[in-house]
Amino acid sequence: MGRTVGTLVVMLVATAMLVSTAAGAGFGSLSQQSVDADVVVMTADVNPDGTADWTVAYRLRLDDDNATQAFEDLRADIQANPSAYTDRFESRMQRTAGAAENATGREMAIKNVTVTAREETFGQTYGVITYRFQWTNFASVSGDRIEIGDALSGLFLDSETSLTVRWPAGYQAASVAPQADERENASVTWRGQQTFGETEPRVIVSPRDSAGGDGGSNGLLVGGALALVGIAAGAYVLRRYGILGGDAPAEPPASMVDSDDSEAETAAGTDADAGTPPAELLSNEEQVLQLLESNGGRLKQQQVAGELDWTDAKTSQVIGGLRDEDKVETFRIGRENVVTLPDTDVTGGDGGGSDGADSGGETQ
Repeated sequence: MGRTVGTLVVMLVATAMLVSTAAGAGFGSLSQQSVDADVVVMTADVNPDGTADWTVAYRLRLDDDNATQAFEDLRADIQANPSAYTDRFESRMQRTAGAAENATGREMAIKNVTVTAREETFGQTYGVITYRFQWTNFASVSGDRIEIGDALSGLFLDSETSLTVRWPAGYQAASVAPQADERENASVTWRGQQTFGETEPRVIVSPRDSAGGDGGSNGLLVGGALALVGIAAGAYVLRRYGILGGDAPAEPPASMVDSDDSEAETAAGTDADAGTPPAELLSNEEQVLQLLESNGGRLKQQQVAGELDWTDAKTSQVIGGLRDEDKVETFRIGRENVVTLPDTDVTGGDGGGSDGADSGGETQ
């Protein structure tokens, strides 16, 4: 359907506005009033001091000559007089930040608002109007802990809108609520249509060092953990070959006997390599890969969490790391993630199939 430049102007000048919650207090929702964008992508890059660098991109599908010409005219208007767009956007966002300020008790401000218009390709051509701005004190900072989301409590995302929250490099998420539609090492993404609860969305992050990451005294923790794994592995070997007692000792491997004895054992049907290491000797990643291998190379992410008795957050983090290393692949069926080993056939079976399956990337 074609659009005129006048229509596009009306759609884009009315942008983010405050919508109160049912309780009538606090920040309720960002509503793109009268904005008829085909896709809206909201991204908040949160800094260690709690300030967030925001991007709100309105994607307008250029599916015919009229839409393309209307966007070209609009782009020319924005380039000629950007303040006509940024002033209204900033005014509305200041009211939104003011409501969040009242709800959280933190002084907030909207700064450095800019707007750009250009064509981009996401499988097809879109005209993209992008607002960028800085939101001071957007997140709550306590020591080295950052809590993100209290300024967005009760946010509503319509079916065309997504929200991505990114946290600083060197930090990791301790908790995410509600469960995100997509999770990476340093970001989470929720897609509409959905309404967050009064205490959602929430992401709590802290430096990796403080949670057992690299460097400093945590090197001792890592070394200690490795030492414990070594002790456990040694104990397993000792138990297996009867040195620590317990179960009846297994036969030693062929490398520990001469060839004549080995041939005799083979003739007697003895398996010199029976058994596999217990789960506690496997890394988190190895446990997921072993579980997938034993289930035909494919499982729903919730099944992985259940089988390993892990939290959703831990499961998402481990699978996200494996996906980054190209050791697993993920896609979606409805609102569920499905995890597969590379090159696994996903054309049928529980949790798989091509009908309604989305790739692990952006589905909008």
